[in-house]
Amino acid sequence: EPVWAIGTGKVATPEIAQDVHKVCRDIVADMYDHGVAHECRILYGGSVSPESVDGLMAKPDIDGTLVGGASLDDSKFGRIINFETAEE
Repeated sequence: EPVWAIGTGKVATPEIAQDVHKVCRDIVADMYDHGVAHECRILYGGSVSPESVDGLMAKPDIDGTLVGGASLDDSKFGRIINFETAEE
């Protein structure tokens, strides 16, 4: 999660999140190898919402999300865990 988003309920754009996740995966590849980097699961830890989950999960280096306050609302949480991958 970007520093500017912590505690605000704001979410990074899917493109920003993808760029950061790609850098993280590249670091793991440099430290170990590409196989390990590919198997490593990298989660977006920001304020995921029903409105943001599809775009985030459509990105190739975002393997999952950490759900915060939206997990307290069954309809929001249900929508998040049943995300639909957006077409790239």
